[in-house]
Amino acid sequence: MPESARYRVGIITQFGAWSASTRARALQYVEPLEAHGLDLQLLLANDRPVRHPGRIGQVRYFATHAWRYLRRYFELRRSLQGLDAVLVQRGVYAMGPGLVVRPLERFAGRVVLDLDDDLFSLTPSMEGKGRLARWIYGPQQAARLVRRADHIVVSTERLASALPKPHGPVVVLPTVPQVERYAVSISGGEDGLIGWAGTTGGLRYLDPLREVFTELSSMGQGHLRVVSSEPWNGPSEFVEWQQEDEHQMFANWAVGIMPLPNTEYAKAKAGYKLLQYMAAGVACIASPVGVNCEIISESGAGLLASTPEEWKQALLQLLGNRELRQSMGQAGREFVLRYSDPTRHADLLRQALMG
Repeated sequence: MPESARYRVGIITQFGAWSASTRARALQYVEPLEAHGLDLQLLLANDRPVRHPGRIGQVRYFATHAWRYLRRYFELRRSLQGLDAVLVQRGVYAMGPGLVVRPLERFAGRVVLDLDDDLFSLTPSMEGKGRLARWIYGPQQAARLVRRADHIVVSTERLASALPKPHGPVVVLPTVPQVERYAVSISGGEDGLIGWAGTTGGLRYLDPLREVFTELSSMGQGHLRVVSSEPWNGPSEFVEWQQEDEHQMFANWAVGIMPLPNTEYAKAKAGYKLLQYMAAGVACIASPVGVNCEIISESGAGLLASTPEEWKQALLQLLGNRELRQSMGQAGREFVLRYSDPTRHADLLRQALMG
């Protein structure tokens, strides 16, 4: 196809614009892809019904999801007509069986599947869940899309190795923030302020450090701020996450943290949280899991810690040394500016979409 021709691409997401995956791995590439001459159609999922308490609220919640799932199926059947290719971010809808991807399996154009999590390993939210819940929230959609996809884009090498076979060609595209949009810390942040931001599913990663935060607070050395849609049940200050605050909320933190368990699911993560902290010039501490090791060692932007005692000592080291925090924050900002290459990343997507 000539470069000047209008190539029609649908961008299909499993979640709405509230999701970091949707924003960082789909929406931020809309303008660069359009600049390459692609004609884009956004097909974001409407996936967040209000969940009211009680049994009646639960029934209404799942009934709404079921209705939206069916609407999604027919939306795709209608919208795929006339498209040359689609970019599918994670899946088609937030829950439900694989039937909803059938229109994509029958689609005559190119299908590019983008994954930023190991959906094929046990996720934290599924631990302890029964067979029905695992079926409702399971990877059926992703598994069928892996088999159908003409090209697969993943966030880490570890995730590439976790893909079920058979599958098509794979390219690694890291999940990166839009660095220029972040407010930057220039003073080492507010003394004692430790920050963590993430989804409610990640709150459990803070649990092993409960006593560390309790002790730091009692010593007057530091306190934890949790930014999420729900509070953590440990010693912390809660700030409700707002999308419009995303690029300003890190700049006054003294330290940004990313604890992770040593699981297959966590090992495939892309370190996006660390890169956000670095974009804001904030020093970091992370668990030595997956790509975190590479990001911390190559950037010089922070420390690695495994045990609660190592976390305590790392936090005390950074909280007690503003100059060290400033130098690490600057190193992190410089690293993420090199690591994030939106022009190159958009070109890799374009090549995958056009074949």
